[in-house]
Amino acid sequence: MLRKPLLSLLLLLGAPVLFGACSDSDDEKTGSAALIIDRESLDYGELEVGKTSPEQLFTIRNASPAAVESVSMSIDGQGFTITANTCERYLDAGMECEVRVKFTPKVAGAHEARLKVDGAPAVDQTVLKGMAVTSVEVASMPAGVRVVAGDDEWSCDQPCTMAVRTPELILRTAPGGYPIWDGACDTAPNNGCRLRMDGPKRVSVKSFSPLFQWEVRRASEPLNVASAPNGDILVLDSTTLTRLSSTGQELWTRSVPGASEMAVDGAGNVYLMDFAGRVTRRAADGQELWSHTPEGESLSAHSLVASASGHVYALVGLGSFETTRLFKLVSLTPEGTERWNVLFNDGERNYPTGLGVDPDGRVFVSGNTYIRGEAPGEFIFLKGYYQKFTTEGARVWATDSSWYEFVISPTGETSSFISVPGSVPAPGGFTHYWLGTDGKLQWSASSSSGPGIVLAQAFSSTGTLLIGGYEAIANSSNAARGWFSLMNLQTRTPGPVTYVEVAGGAGTRVSHVAFTSTGKVVVSGGGNPGTTGGFIRQYDARVLTGN
Repeated sequence: MLRKPLLSLLLLLGAPVLFGACSDSDDEKTGSAALIIDRESLDYGELEVGKTSPEQLFTIRNASPAAVESVSMSIDGQGFTITANTCERYLDAGMECEVRVKFTPKVAGAHEARLKVDGAPAVDQTVLKGMAVTSVEVASMPAGVRVVAGDDEWSCDQPCTMAVRTPELILRTAPGGYPIWDGACDTAPNNGCRLRMDGPKRVSVKSFSPLFQWEVRRASEPLNVASAPNGDILVLDSTTLTRLSSTGQELWTRSVPGASEMAVDGAGNVYLMDFAGRVTRRAADGQELWSHTPEGESLSAHSLVASASGHVYALVGLGSFETTRLFKLVSLTPEGTERWNVLFNDGERNYPTGLGVDPDGRVFVSGNTYIRGEAPGEFIFLKGYYQKFTTEGARVWATDSSWYEFVISPTGETSSFISVPGSVPAPGGFTHYWLGTDGKLQWSASSSSGPGIVLAQAFSSTGTLLIGGYEAIANSSNAARGWFSLMNLQTRTPGPVTYVEVAGGAGTRVSHVAFTSTGKVVVSGGGNPGTTGGFIRQYDARVLTGN
C-alpha cells in the first residue's frame, strides 16, 4: 500500500500546522478521519460502443491524523469499471492509495457515474463522464421514401450511415405509411422501428405502402362519392359525373346537369337522380341507358339508394310549401321499370328524414308529419315514424320515432348520429343511436369532447362502421380540421382518429366516407361555407387501426 506522510506535504505547501493534544481513543481517531479523491470529476470524452478507454489513475488520501480501518472503492452507475485498486482495507493517517478506472460503454449515449470511497465519516466522490457513440447504416429504401430518426433529428433519402449518441433510436418513414423493414428492424411493427443502440445497426426498407395514397382536387365539394366493385371511385359534382381509377386517375367525365343524388349497386351500375326527381341509369363508361320520372306534380328529389342485388329506391317530394306537401317512395328495377310505390300522406306537411337499404333490398324510410297551426305559416309537429318495407313493398314494421341520415348495417341494424355543435365546447360532439333489426332503439352513446361533428357514415361489407366530420371552432359555425375514424361498436367510442387538412388553411370538412372493395378508405369534402374547392382522398385502411 502506497503511503506518503501528510505532514511533509503540508509543509511543502506552506500550510500552517497546528499541534495539540491527541486522544488515544479509537472512536475519536476514526471520527476525525477524512478520505479525499484527488479530482472532482473526469470526462473520458467520446468512445465507440464496445471499446475500452485507457485507464485513468485516481489517488485517494487519508487527509487527517486518524487511520481508517477499512477503505473501499465503488462505482455508482453504468459504463465505468475499476481495473486496479490498492485502496483496500486499512489506510493510515496521511497516507495515499490508488485506483484505476476505464470507460467501457455497452450502449450509446451520455454516461455519468460516481467513483466513491467509503470507510470514514468524511468521504469523497468523483463524477465520471463519457459519451458513447455508435452508428446506423440505412442500406436502402424505395424511391420517394425517407428514413427519419426520432423527431426529425436526421433523415436519409438515399443510403447513408449516421452516428448515434442515444441509447435508443426510433426510425420511421416519411411520408407516413406502412413500411416493411429488414435487417435490425425486421421484426419492427409498421409504425416504427425501435433500436437499442448497443452496437452498429444495419437497416433497410424493403417495401412501402403510403398512409395517404392519393388526392384529387375538385373545383367544388363533391355532392357524393361511391366505390365501384372493381375499386374505381365515382364522383358526383354539381354538373358532372367522374370515374376515377383505384389509383386516382381520371377515366372519364360526363355532363349531368341538375343531378343531386347518386347510388351504385353490387354490379357497378350507376344511378343518378336530378333535382326534379328524374332517375337515370348509366353504363360503366358513363353513357345514359334509361331514365324514369315518377308520376306526380311539383316533384323534388330527396334520396336515392340501391341494394347490392340491384333494387333501386327513389324518395321524392310532391307538392309545394304553399300547399299540402307529400313524399313518395318509388321502387325501380335495374331496367328502369317501376315496381311499386308508397305514398306518405299523414298530414299537411310530410318531410322525409332518411332512406336506407340492406344488402337484400329491404328498404327503410324515416320522416316527420306536421299539421297547420292557427298563425299564418305555423306548423305543429304531429308525429315521426320509421318504417321497413320488403322488396315487394309490404310494410314489415313501423315505429313512432324518426331518424336522420341513417345507414343500414349488412345485418339490418340502423346507425344514426345527431351532432351538437352549439351546446358543447369545441371541437363538438354527438350522440350515436343504434337500432335493432326491429327498428327499436337498443342503445345510445354520447361524446361531448370530440373528435367533432359527424357528417358522414358508411358500413363495410363486414359491418365495420366508418364515420367522418369536422372539428367545430368555438363560437363559430366554421370548421377547423376534418377527421374520420372507425366507430368501435363494443365500446361505443371512436377509434384512432385521422385528421384531414387541405392547403390554404380555410378549414376542412369530411362530408362523405366509403370503403372500397379493395380494402381502401375514401373520404371527400371541402372547406367552410363560402370557400371553393373540394377533394377526394384515398387512404390505406390500416390508418383506421393505427398499425
